[in-house]
Amino acid sequence: MDEKVIAYLREGVALDLYQSIKAARKIKDQKVFRHTMLDENGTSVFVGFFPKAELDELPDLDQSFRDRLKIFNAIGVVTDGETRLDMYVLGSMNKPFTTLQSHNELMKQLDDGPLSAFMEQYFDVRGVNIDFMNMEYEEFMQAVEKEVFANTPMSEMSKLEELFKN
Repeated sequence: MDEKVIAYLREGVALDLYQSIKAARKIKDQKVFRHTMLDENGTSVFVGFFPKAELDELPDLDQSFRDRLKIFNAIGVVTDGETRLDMYVLGSMNKPFTTLQSHNELMKQLDDGPLSAFMEQYFDVRGVNIDFMNMEYEEFMQAVEKEVFANTPMSEMSKLEELFKN
């Protein structure tokens, strides 16, 4: 995978997640919270922030998953609420994620392998046909631009054109 592509995804995810971290920080002792990326038609994609102690209570977690956990964990979850439950250890720390002071600090905690697999599933659930695992950066950015323009209302189009010019 092109390093620029994963860097772009890592930064984008970190920017989004950091907004939820800042919101959770405002609530005293908030250690369990989530950032919802998609919740429609029974399918949910989110990143949950959980202490290891809570995750250890879940049945049927394989040992390789448990071995990646630290005291505090960012877990990517894709579920249909019935039969499908895919979980990815996106990052782990020995202190709460609410102690991070920037998205740059969060980016350092994200593991590219699980992040890539999680984002691949997220794109699939959204119906986004971008095979970012096998694209060069320029091709990826063109695909993102095409996808954004295809799914943006006309009233918002001029704002997007300005973003992509810069």
